[in-house]
Amino acid sequence: MDQLWFITHIRLTDRRKLMEHGDRAQPGETTTDLGEAVRTARDRARLSQRVLAARSGVSLRTLREIERGRVRVPRARSMERLAATLQAPGLLDHGAPRTGGTPGSGGADDRFLLRVLGPLGAVRAGIPLNAGTPMQQNLLGLLALHANQSVTHAEIVETLWGEHPPGSFNQLIHTYVSRLRALLAKHQDTPTGSPRIERRHQGYELRVETAQLDLLQFAELAAEAEAVRAAGDPEHEARLLADALGMWSGPVLGGCSARLREHPRAIALAQRQVTAALRFAQLAEISGDHERAVDQLRPLVRRHPLHEGLHARLMLALAEGGRRVEALDLFGRIDRTLRGQFGIEPGPELRAAQLAVLRGSA
Repeated sequence: MDQLWFITHIRLTDRRKLMEHGDRAQPGETTTDLGEAVRTARDRARLSQRVLAARSGVSLRTLREIERGRVRVPRARSMERLAATLQAPGLLDHGAPRTGGTPGSGGADDRFLLRVLGPLGAVRAGIPLNAGTPMQQNLLGLLALHANQSVTHAEIVETLWGEHPPGSFNQLIHTYVSRLRALLAKHQDTPTGSPRIERRHQGYELRVETAQLDLLQFAELAAEAEAVRAAGDPEHEARLLADALGMWSGPVLGGCSARLREHPRAIALAQRQVTAALRFAQLAEISGDHERAVDQLRPLVRRHPLHEGLHARLMLALAEGGRRVEALDLFGRIDRTLRGQFGIEPGPELRAAQLAVLRGSA
């Protein structure tokens, strides 16, 4: 009996692995063409495995197995998501024949993800979901900013309507919550029962796993980078920061109401991005990878046109990459802005960066 159970268990385990990854290569057999194709496309897109997995909805384990050449014929849906995320349609030539599967039909890469590090969005297996009306989306965004913490009824009213809520605000909140619950119920992870919205302490709480919310993934990676920094491993720290920054696709909760985008938690989250980007740029410049520093800093400079620290660090990265004219042009723009709009001169950090560029020491 024990022997029969063991054989059955092994067969079921192999079957689950096959369902998750596709047709696996046999021992000693590799599929380097596929693995190299995915890895090359990912390197071209400058995405880590973790970030590509999060954006595409393909599990990190599946992606690693594919890149290591351990999957002979991957699932068609996995390759479709990878090809769409990497903008590499040629990857579809390696996929298994389409089976007509739909999101929610199972599989390790059939995942729900809520995004707030950029435009608010909910996706399942890489396919966008309808999060409802703008007000309903604002409530979802607010709950996501407080993930796994209660949001009071008063804060919900203030964020959604400000000082002049409609007389029916109680009923409206109840309606929004009911609709969001219905949406999330369709995409719950069975073992954890997440995501879901619970009534807590005269308010509401979004219960969500780290893998289901980009904000939590970013926070986890940033915290891990801080721990690695304390341990004195700059290369590992840079990789973690690159993964953390790769979770962002724009300003926090882009497209939502101004009250939500200016919420203290949204502002603090944006500042954490700036802090992470400045540290990453510092590490990238030390290692001589100036272009990666420029790529991270340039969009943040546009988003924070008066942040002198970002401008100074971008100037140094440009100059160290041989683009001194661009660096000085950047200084000239913020200098004119500060003097023309606020009647102030650039601070010492900007001045030091300008001097380093002029002297050629950057």
